[in-house]
Amino acid sequence: MTAHGTTPVPRDALAERSQTVGALFDDVAEAFTRLGDWMSEAPGLREWLDARLPGGARAIDVGCGTGRFCPRLAERYEEVIGVDPAGALLDIGRRTNAGPGIRYERRSAYDVTPERDGRFDLVFSYSAVFHMRPYEAILPHLISLVAPGGRMVIFEPERTPLHDRKGKDEDWLVDVAFQSAQLAYRMTGDVAAAIDALRLFFHPSWQKLCEGSALPSREEFGEVFSTWLPGAELAHDVVPGMAVAVWEAPAD
Repeated sequence: MTAHGTTPVPRDALAERSQTVGALFDDVAEAFTRLGDWMSEAPGLREWLDARLPGGARAIDVGCGTGRFCPRLAERYEEVIGVDPAGALLDIGRRTNAGPGIRYERRSAYDVTPERDGRFDLVFSYSAVFHMRPYEAILPHLISLVAPGGRMVIFEPERTPLHDRKGKDEDWLVDVAFQSAQLAYRMTGDVAAAIDALRLFFHPSWQKLCEGSALPSREEFGEVFSTWLPGAELAHDVVPGMAVAVWEAPAD
C-alpha cells in the first residue's frame, strides 16, 4: 500500500500504458501539433508563467510533446530536457523547438529517476499528467524529481459535464469535439484553430485516447493536488478549461 492507502500499480502496467499512449499520439502528431501550438499561446499565459518561474540550472518538461514550452523554459533554465513516449512528436520538436541547452528524449515519465537523472529545479508538465494516472503513482514519482527548493508546475484539463456522459451516451465525444472547437476559437479568434480541434477530435486514435483517459473534475483536482502537494498554489482558467498547480519543494 502507498502512504495514502492505495494499492501500487505494477510497473509493467505503467510501462505498457505509456507505450500505448505514445503510439496513439504518434498517429495524430500533425493535427495535435497544430492545435497544441494554438493553445499554448493563450493570452496572458506567458506572463503568468514568467512570474512563477524563478529560473535555475535544470528543468524537465514531462510529456513535452513537440516541446513547444521548452524554448520558453530555456530562457530561464540552463538545461532543459523534454521527455515524451511519442517519437513522432519529439521529431517535430527537434526540428521546430530546438535551442541551446535543450534536448529531447523518448522516455516515459516513470523512466526518469533521481538515481539516473538527478533532480531538477523545475518539473513542468502541460496537459499530460492525466495520461500517466493514477495520480497516486505519478505525483509522488514527479515529487521525487524536484530538487530541494525547486518547483513543480502542472497544468491539467478539467472534466466537463459532457465528459461525464462517457460510457452512457455514444455521442458524448462528438459534443466534446464541438465544445473544444468553440473553446479554441474563443481563445484565438481564428476559425483555423477550431477546424484543427475538430480534425483532431474526429481522428480515430484521438478518440481512443479520449476513451482511455480520465480528466479530473475541478473538485478532484483540488483534492488530489492539495493532498500530494501541500501548500501548492491552485488556479483555474489561466488557460481556459484547465487547472494548474504550482508547488515549491521544501529546502534542505
